[in-house]
Amino acid sequence: MTRSRFPSPHEVVLFRKRKEPSLGIFIRALGDKLTLFSEEGREADIDPDKVAFISGLKIEGEFTASEKKLKLRDLRRDLDEEKQGIDLVTIWECYEGSGDEVPFDELLSLYFGERGVSDRERLALFWAVDKDDIYFRRGEEGYTPRTEEEAGEIIKKKETEEKKKEELEKALYWAKGVLLGNPPVNGASNEVSGYVDLLRGYITYLDKFSRSPEAKSFLSEIGIRDVEGALEFLIKAGVWQEDEDPILKRFSIRDDFPEGVEIESDRLISDGLPGEGFEDLTGLDIFSIDDENTEDIDDALSVRETADGTEVGIHISNVAALVPKWSDADEEAGRRGETIYLPEKRIHMFPLRLVKERLSLVERTERLSLSLFVTFDGENNIKSQRFTNSIIRVRKNMSYAGGSEFFQNDPGGIRMREIALRLRNRRLEAGALIVQLPQLKIRINGEGRIKVEKNYMNSVAHVVVAEMMILMNRMSGRFLRENKIPCIYRSQPEPVPDDVRTLDETAPLYPVRVVKFLRAPRVGLSPEPHMSLGIDVYTQVTSPIRRYTDIIMQRQIVSELLYGEAAYSEEEIENLYPRIEVGIRDKKTIERQRERYWLYKHLRSLEGGEIEGIISSVTDKRASAYLPDYLFETPVSLGSDKVPEEGARIRLRVRKVDPLRKLLSLATV
Repeated sequence: MTRSRFPSPHEVVLFRKRKEPSLGIFIRALGDKLTLFSEEGREADIDPDKVAFISGLKIEGEFTASEKKLKLRDLRRDLDEEKQGIDLVTIWECYEGSGDEVPFDELLSLYFGERGVSDRERLALFWAVDKDDIYFRRGEEGYTPRTEEEAGEIIKKKETEEKKKEELEKALYWAKGVLLGNPPVNGASNEVSGYVDLLRGYITYLDKFSRSPEAKSFLSEIGIRDVEGALEFLIKAGVWQEDEDPILKRFSIRDDFPEGVEIESDRLISDGLPGEGFEDLTGLDIFSIDDENTEDIDDALSVRETADGTEVGIHISNVAALVPKWSDADEEAGRRGETIYLPEKRIHMFPLRLVKERLSLVERTERLSLSLFVTFDGENNIKSQRFTNSIIRVRKNMSYAGGSEFFQNDPGGIRMREIALRLRNRRLEAGALIVQLPQLKIRINGEGRIKVEKNYMNSVAHVVVAEMMILMNRMSGRFLRENKIPCIYRSQPEPVPDDVRTLDETAPLYPVRVVKFLRAPRVGLSPEPHMSLGIDVYTQVTSPIRRYTDIIMQRQIVSELLYGEAAYSEEEIENLYPRIEVGIRDKKTIERQRERYWLYKHLRSLEGGEIEGIISSVTDKRASAYLPDYLFETPVSLGSDKVPEEGARIRLRVRKVDPLRKLLSLATV
């Protein structure tokens, strides 16, 4: 723009490197390149057309590279200060609206008039005009004045940027104070609340968060490198609860329900039960068996002797008949997919009041049921079966301990146990794989204490209830198949591998070995056999209070019984179940992560102490151990050159546990 001559040695020139001009000291011309000493303290070769201004000022003398770099830095600082005293607005007002490109020399003449102008003054004006893009836009040979509207928008943008810069500085000051252990008494102030929200968004949605780069940049400024560190920071700042998990927000899991669902629940609770089309079974002796703290009692049983044989009744809460299809409550349940069981709480598929006061099969209350009656002969063969929509009254809600006593001592209970064991044996004969592994139960009491215990599912009551539920689901699948009603079937057409049958169920490492053979069932609309259950067809209808797909299948049967037609077409089911299944997988992920978090938090209280382990695999000097008290396998560090054998029982020292990062460090003692 202002290159009327060639620079001389040691002369300061301005060249284009970035958006703003950079300072350099001319050294030499070599071929078609100019060599400059740059502000970075090194020589740089540039094209001549990159030179924007030849200043006339020189930096001469026997200076070291560091000294020349410092002089260029001082010159830049001085020019920035001098720029503030130059009245660009007055110059701009003389040209605003013309739209023509103005040469720099013309701007120079206008500003200084007829008097002589020093090289330093020329440089200062060029620095001001070229760096300040509010009023003039740089062109090929000069500067074009911006319109008043353009200048106003740029000023507004710069003010916003300046405000953001100030907010960032305040937020960084606050954040560094938090990390030093001095958070404000009431957490984040209003001045930095935007950055708190920024970090909340990032730890909740991770890289899917639109502002994640900004969040990562802020975290980097305060020395935090991972999302767990961001979470720890917010906890330390007092703006995030210690045990609050962002995964619930990530998957849009909420405890409360929309207003429309609450209103509809109130109506369903207050309305009386329908009578027409429902068989009155309130005189039948019906009982349920569940864990003592179960709130959603889906199923109940009955047994009685008839002229035709032993009649077993399986009664499932008739959610399908009570909650209308596509109603607010139904659609919300569909969005949720299933009830989520976390160590610290449950997030129900329906409002808890509706569950307790209308859906759950609470003793001595009338409830709607989908009932299946199966009659067995003296050899425990099925003689007949029928489904019916019914009204029932459960006589007693039993625990598994009470149920086991009933099946061992009551004549009707003993008969039902015989039938259940025969059903199980027939499944085994058909190739079923029955695996009875304990489950880890983690509960958090009101004081925040963690209780970890193993729940064994092999009592007499567990066996009987499991067989009755399999029978109900099997007969439901048959009913839908035979009536050509669209159904969501669950199947495993492949036979169980022979290798799994050779495993010793009493071996300490049986849980580790057998899980390698367990496979999730296929889900689809074809009625294929379920080989691992040893049955010809299988669907799920037994848990409609806590699984939405069970409501869909239940609704198919209920509608056929009431109206002689399916509630859902095949197209509707094809559209519904894949989405629901994906949502359920997400929720299973949430449950697993929360269980592992609380388990690791429990193990953290044992840091420095010892726990029991069983060596499950050894490779070179690496090993994994099964923790029988906690029912999972994990890598361990070998504390000596002596490598233990697979299956050896060992003592493990709990070295370090990080619940947030799901890190567990164990070493052999």
